[in-house]
Amino acid sequence: MLAASFGQRARTPRCPDTPRLDGRLALVTGATGGIGLEIARGLARRGAELILPCRNPARGAALRERLAADGASARCHLVPMDLEDLESVRAGARAALEIASGRGIDLLLENAGVWPSRYAQTRQGHEIAFGVNVLAHFALRQQLARAGALARARVVVLTGDIYILASACTPDFRWQGRRGGMRAYCRSKLGNLWIAAELVRRSPALEVYIVHPGVVATNLGGRAGPLGERVKQLVMIEPELGAQMPLVCATQPGLESGAYYHNALGRMRLSERDPACDRSAAASLWETCEALSGDSRPSA
Repeated sequence: MLAASFGQRARTPRCPDTPRLDGRLALVTGATGGIGLEIARGLARRGAELILPCRNPARGAALRERLAADGASARCHLVPMDLEDLESVRAGARAALEIASGRGIDLLLENAGVWPSRYAQTRQGHEIAFGVNVLAHFALRQQLARAGALARARVVVLTGDIYILASACTPDFRWQGRRGGMRAYCRSKLGNLWIAAELVRRSPALEVYIVHPGVVATNLGGRAGPLGERVKQLVMIEPELGAQMPLVCATQPGLESGAYYHNALGRMRLSERDPACDRSAAASLWETCEALSGDSRPSA
């Protein structure tokens, strides 16, 4: 799958402008830049109303201005939330629930992610790639679902085909150096696949789609030097194109719930030997996230 990044620009589909999303409410994490910004813009242009968690108020204000400059008719609600802190996630979820009161959230796009350049931990002491990319989204989704806000939702979980380099996902992974950060990121992307698979099994009423958006030229992983930046320009796609497959999975009818959609390869059929298909590991990770988030109640 990693080889699919070559030539991905020509193979990445463009999301149709229809159906319209007027009257629909969407929550997108990580919308202040990169793919998340383009996902939010795409949803707004189709008429969706947006809830956008933001850690930095200034970046949140700039995001709202950019969406308004696009002429999007949708309303945009900024919700304070720091995915590195579960208490902040819980508070942000409560704010989102107030906005969604009486109607629920129609689209949940779990986009935010970090590729750490140095070892760090979340406020609760978990390795940061696990804490942000896996656990924070788990806690957010569970709180929304427990309140009944996701009863009719379509959930889109962003991963990365680089997950194939990992075989485990835990909150206590210790590492050093840039390759360690890459390994932490890979492990978290495998964790995204495992949690999504368990979500499908445990909450069959939800529509769940797992998405590889492409190898995208964002700030994820930090700057790579002049040569590395040149390689990024040659191989990677821009965020606007990287947002297309997530938008397809958020908006288009006739998709297979629980399926893994790759920007260049389409609907993926994974071998049973693929680490993403380890059902026991997926169930174990779910239980770990329940314990760490303090949530052992059913999600739907």
